[in-house]
Amino acid sequence: MGQHGGFWFGMDVDILFTGWPSGHGYFHFFMALIMVFILSMFAQIYAMTPMTTPKMVPKSLIQHAALHCFRTFISFLVLLCVITFNLGVLMTTLVGHVAGYVALNLYIHYHYPAPVAALPPPANDEKA
Repeated sequence: MGQHGGFWFGMDVDILFTGWPSGHGYFHFFMALIMVFILSMFAQIYAMTPMTTPKMVPKSLIQHAALHCFRTFISFLVLLCVITFNLGVLMTTLVGHVAGYVALNLYIHYHYPAPVAALPPPANDEKA
């Protein structure tokens, strides 16, 4: 695979591993795009989840450190996919981030609806 000077579109691209999916046909290329989509969707979902809890005990601190490590690893994999400068991979990454954002927001609004504010009592316009 030759070097490209900027963004380009084509199927002869290496994503994350040398020699994959370039030269393996359409199926491997589209499987790689699906993998990039899922990675970027999870990266967006993990980026939107809160990391703090009210009480930070040592067990909780280790769990948060592990979650942060996983979150950073997923983001790094997405970054490695994007630096191929392939427009198909870039568009798939952007669509994955949007899908993750929409999916998490729909989940939050469906399972945790915002409380409806109580209406004030109607004012009496009658003068006594």
